[in-house]
Amino acid sequence: MAQSKPPQQDSMKLGDDLWIKYVEIAGLREQDVNAQVMQPRHFERLTENIRNRGELESLPYCHQPGGEGPIEVVSGHHRARAARAAGKTHIWVLVDTRQMRRSEIIAKQIAHNELHGDPDRDILAYLVSQIDNVDDLLATGLPEEDLPTVAPDDTKLAIPHGEFDWRMATLMFLPHQMEEFKDAIAVIDSATDLIGVAELEQFEPFAAAVYEFGRCRDVRNFTTMVALLTDIALREIKAAQAEAGTDTQDQDQRQGQGGGGASPDAEAGAQLAATT
Repeated sequence: MAQSKPPQQDSMKLGDDLWIKYVEIAGLREQDVNAQVMQPRHFERLTENIRNRGELESLPYCHQPGGEGPIEVVSGHHRARAARAAGKTHIWVLVDTRQMRRSEIIAKQIAHNELHGDPDRDILAYLVSQIDNVDDLLATGLPEEDLPTVAPDDTKLAIPHGEFDWRMATLMFLPHQMEEFKDAIAVIDSATDLIGVAELEQFEPFAAAVYEFGRCRDVRNFTTMVALLTDIALREIKAAQAEAGTDTQDQDQRQGQGGGGASPDAEAGAQLAATT
């Protein structure tokens, strides 16, 4: 079938950050990794259908942040390839112009592909491992057996007892987030089984502060916000430890030069240690 004439209008807005655009196939950027597999006979049938119809009947889903720059195919790699094999140079595509994190794009790629076709299980597992957000992981729509698991945690937390009101908050971490959280707890205090108890009135301001932090970082999942704060806490702890080590070395050098008398800084440090 002959190449169809270019349309008078090459784009149309469907809704907020969602467009249909008429684009050059050669300019589309494919994903580096795609788990979707299509048998050769199915690809040939798809190519023939496009050749007979003259257009795609199902549009590839693409991403173009801000509506500018390269257009990246999220779902529809085989449809774009089949259109080119059918002799087309331009096709209509569905373009999402929102700013999306890499994890979110991978989640959408998996979710769209799960609706049809058979993915390569090894490649699918690799893509899942690249997702760093619980919400994105759930958005893939994958069955439970395809989701990463966290080994049972044997950390014992002291449950508060007494005549006061209290609530327990349960957080779900991805494996790497759980390891970082446990590292932070171990660094903060490795000599107690009680990780922490705070007054109930402190939870609401804490949650509000965490959500405000997440809003600034464009993160919607509470556990991911805590994971980001954990990373910041670990960096602060390491920086404090490094600074303390430097101060100790300077103090030793001053004592060696001054004949062993306690300096004002050493006395102040001793007083601070006695109060903490």
